[in-house]
Amino acid sequence: MYIIIVGAGKVGTYLARILIAEQHDVAIVERDESTVRDLENTLDALFVLGSGVDQEALSSAGIHQADLVLAVTEIDEVNLITCMVAGRLGGDLKTVARVRASEYFVSHSTLRAQDLGLSLLVGPERAVASKVVRLLEYEGAGSMLGLANDELTLLELPLGEDSPFVHEKLSELVDVLGAQSLVCAVYGDQGLRIPTGNDQLKTGERAFILTVPGNKEEFMILSGQPWHHVEDVLIVGGGTIGFHLARELERRGYTPTIIEKDLARAELISTELNRSVVLNGDGTDPDFIKAELQERADAVVVLIDDAEKALIVGLFAKSQGAKKVIVRSDKPAYAPLAHKLGIDALISPHQAVAESILQYVHKGGVASHMLAEHEGEIMQVRVSANASRVVGKALKDIDFPQNSLVGAVIRDGQASIARGGTILKAGDDLLIIALPDAMSQVDKLLS
Repeated sequence: MYIIIVGAGKVGTYLARILIAEQHDVAIVERDESTVRDLENTLDALFVLGSGVDQEALSSAGIHQADLVLAVTEIDEVNLITCMVAGRLGGDLKTVARVRASEYFVSHSTLRAQDLGLSLLVGPERAVASKVVRLLEYEGAGSMLGLANDELTLLELPLGEDSPFVHEKLSELVDVLGAQSLVCAVYGDQGLRIPTGNDQLKTGERAFILTVPGNKEEFMILSGQPWHHVEDVLIVGGGTIGFHLARELERRGYTPTIIEKDLARAELISTELNRSVVLNGDGTDPDFIKAELQERADAVVVLIDDAEKALIVGLFAKSQGAKKVIVRSDKPAYAPLAHKLGIDALISPHQAVAESILQYVHKGGVASHMLAEHEGEIMQVRVSANASRVVGKALKDIDFPQNSLVGAVIRDGQASIARGGTILKAGDDLLIIALPDAMSQVDKLLS
């Protein structure tokens, strides 16, 4: 697929690295010359110096051959106009605009993406807030994700020394896992890997387990880690994500506390929220955090922009007895250290944008969720009637690409864990776990 990214800021660069790793052809339009010079030596992409609203710049980027345009600058209106211009210049292409202002999403009278001639409007702040709520309501260590209309659950379990997973090979844990569960990926010091039956997991690694929802509590116990019911939440940072998070927590009966450094912002969100306690103060001040933890909070969500400061605040909160700590971070390199030091989860607005956009990259508009700071994905992919190499064949007889695994088959609305004897049919939806180098091969195999 040929993809044009307009805006080489943090989000644009993050997307470019993902798409290039997945072997797509990428062109980047960026108006800042120094940014282009810095990135030309690190990204295998075509760079065009200019603006996305400039027809000449889009033409130089190859708009007439593009399959997808992603407008992800810091200015909402530039992104919207870029997509409109691209849609007029290009052929049969999809256009996606990143839009940060909540007004584009909250009003029933607001124009939809289709009304503007766009394929998608991406607003990551709400998506991130919703993800944090799910993490807080999940009582186990690690995280949980509902898949296949919540018929299946993907658990990310950090493994303690008391877990049976660290004492036996996976092939010897068949009775523990049962017929409706599968260890589909493992994240450790060497990154993400697709395990085999001979794989023996290690203490401190994180196992991704695909299972049915009824098995959730059993695996929480088998992780060998403590679990905890959250009652009081402290939010450090009252920006857009913090505001949406507090409002969603209020809807669910919580009374969160927000620490916001900017007085004007603190006053504004306090008038917009009904039950939340909004404090004007420095969320990076250890004494402030310590006092609030002693007062009421048992979970802390750190949403300040500075990744290093956010991580330090999260670690301090954990050291002061916070039972669950979630930290905003758009730097995936920090993830292994953060997890080892007790941070329960890292959440990334950039990742939320990428997950929304990737459905327009993989064939068939498939749903996609990132694993381990995008060292891999779990994708829902439909088997085409033209996929002669897989239709009518058992999974064990299909030569799936290396670094990929079929986790489940969804047929006629019913999801089941995949087994070697499962015979595929046209129209089946497969939940596939894959590393980046295998994703384009998976698309080709099933289309």
